[in-house]
Amino acid sequence: KIFVAWNEATDQLITQKENLPDGFVHWLIKFPSSYDLPDIAHIEYAYYKMAKAAGLVMSPCRLFESNGKYYFGTERFDRNSNKRLHLHSAAGLMHDNFRLSNMDYGHIMDAAFSLEQHYSAYEKVLRLAAFNIYTHNKDDHSKNVSFLMDANGQWRLAPPYDLTYSNTAHAYYSTSVAGVRKNPTAQHLFELGRIFSVPKTSVQQIIDEVRDATRQWRTFAQEAGVRNDSMKIIAQAMLS
Repeated sequence: KIFVAWNEATDQLITQKENLPDGFVHWLIKFPSSYDLPDIAHIEYAYYKMAKAAGLVMSPCRLFESNGKYYFGTERFDRNSNKRLHLHSAAGLMHDNFRLSNMDYGHIMDAAFSLEQHYSAYEKVLRLAAFNIYTHNKDDHSKNVSFLMDANGQWRLAPPYDLTYSNTAHAYYSTSVAGVRKNPTAQHLFELGRIFSVPKTSVQQIIDEVRDATRQWRTFAQEAGVRNDSMKIIAQAMLS
């Protein structure tokens, strides 16, 4: 990953600076690892489009091209012009070792409500959990969920990030869903809802909206330039 500044009007990238020139915004650009699918940038961009359709509030994302190669980029949500917002991951807040984690989405729901002091925090985390379950994003560890605090001390769940098709070494989800790491389903989302008194109708609506988006995977993938072989692998792995 690299931190850069991008000017949309001129399509110019510069090295990140503390005080950016007018027209530039802080962005993060990702480079593929050796075990990623060759079109991972396009895949993550398709997931971004799919996540927005599923009702997740995302930071703006796009593909950057250099010498015929494409890289996934996202606008940094921990910056407001030249001001830095206070950011804490779930791992940091709850002292979780994300490599040897016992984190459950229930823990994140509880933390989100404690910080936001609003019932909607439960549903935000449930929606994220549902999206990761249905899209086979198993690398959903506690450093991949964060919270932002503004200048008035108000906390909120940060926009989701690192949403993409991914496996783990142990083949389980990094964050459990109502105690289940291997092949969680809608049943376990309803169980989380029950624990936190989220109405069944609200849980069902979240699941329906996520499923409606994931069923459009091939459309999002084609628009983002995902290869046919990658498209098929991901389609087969998604929860129906």
